[in-house]
Amino acid sequence: MSATTLRAVEEPTPSGDRPVPPASDGLLTADEVAALLQVTCSWVYAETRKRRIPHLRLGRYVRYRRSAIDAWIEEVERSSAIVRPSRRR
Repeated sequence: MSATTLRAVEEPTPSGDRPVPPASDGLLTADEVAALLQVTCSWVYAETRKRRIPHLRLGRYVRYRRSAIDAWIEEVERSSAIVRPSRRR
């Protein structure tokens, strides 16, 4: 088998600027998470520093498990669907 048949095909983003990694349970880089969420890489790093997005540290490297990111997205969706009373100022 050639190396090209073993590589995973990456899906293009709607804007076409960065590829989104295929859906698997592998580890993602911040760039790949940013492409998946359609946000900037600096936003991913900021949320990581604030511990708002699931991640794991491998020495000086930070990686994100695809299944944890998917679960986190679902949790954010559920929490944003809850109607909260508005606060008066």
